[in-house]
Amino acid sequence: MKITDFQIEYYESETAPFNWRDGLVGGPGGMVRQTLLRVKTDADIDGIVWLKNDAISRDIVENCLAPNFLGADPLMREQLWSLIWELDRLQEFPMYALGYLDVAVSDIAAKATGLPAYKLMGGHKSRAKAYASTVTMDTIDDYLRLADRCLEKNYKAIKLHVWGRVHDDVALVGKLREHVGPDIELMLDGSAGYTLDESIRLGRAMEESDYLWLEEPMREFNLYAYERLCSTLDIAILGAECTDGVHFNAAEWIQRGACDRLRTSWFFKGGFTGALKVASLADSFQLQADVHGCGPGALTLACAIPNTLYYESIVPEESLPDATLHGTILPDADGWVYPEECPGIGWDPDPSKRV
Repeated sequence: MKITDFQIEYYESETAPFNWRDGLVGGPGGMVRQTLLRVKTDADIDGIVWLKNDAISRDIVENCLAPNFLGADPLMREQLWSLIWELDRLQEFPMYALGYLDVAVSDIAAKATGLPAYKLMGGHKSRAKAYASTVTMDTIDDYLRLADRCLEKNYKAIKLHVWGRVHDDVALVGKLREHVGPDIELMLDGSAGYTLDESIRLGRAMEESDYLWLEEPMREFNLYAYERLCSTLDIAILGAECTDGVHFNAAEWIQRGACDRLRTSWFFKGGFTGALKVASLADSFQLQADVHGCGPGALTLACAIPNTLYYESIVPEESLPDATLHGTILPDADGWVYPEECPGIGWDPDPSKRV
């Protein structure tokens, strides 16, 4: 089998406006255009991947992927991953682009074998526990109302994206626990908005309210600060979400004791091949490799690896664009979500949304 073409397609879907913490940009709502890369082969099997930042990604596809990988065998995934890694040394791809080719050829391989992608990668389980991952709301009452809607939709765990104002965030931590009771798992994502002292203060409040993890409270450049945080707090610190270097960098976090749980993802860790390397590394140290992000790609990864339980679902769900045929992945009555059992990743686009 050979790669014969790289094609760009566009789709549009409606979204709702949302915010992130102070200092970060949310979304204005309305129609959002999504970019899809379709990798074609001489076997009439296509592999697809959804791209980020259209102008940058299109330039990478047209001026790097197509010139270097037309005619390549898409089933030689480790070889292709290694070649991309070599190109990255001087090209310095954005993290989200490092795995474009790998994800597309993984989709091809799964379709060629007639398997769902999570089974092609090992197939550890056929479901994952969904947690509602909030956008940033305006008030505590807004968060509590959103939590009620999440519980009505059968989510059994909720992760906060907060304001990045430690005094207000500490108050929210306690109020949410009081509101949902002791049986709902709670987490918090700091989105790298705190200092070390603020992270310690927030973490202690979370410990008092029995939260499961504190995620990326600081920018991830200073491992010493994360070592201090982990040695000071009992709550699990989930880190290495936005770090470059895939498993090579993840090894430093583990060796330095800078996190208690490790992030992996198809879009920041070099596709599925890189994400699996991170997960295997974490597993060898008895650490969880929690999968970042939502959608069929994230669910595929969560169900492929042994050392994760959870699937992240952004709420309100309409905050993010979704031009797939499958649509938004929602939990069943017991809080579980299930990957597609069709060949491939299961995120083929809806033709009616193509532009």
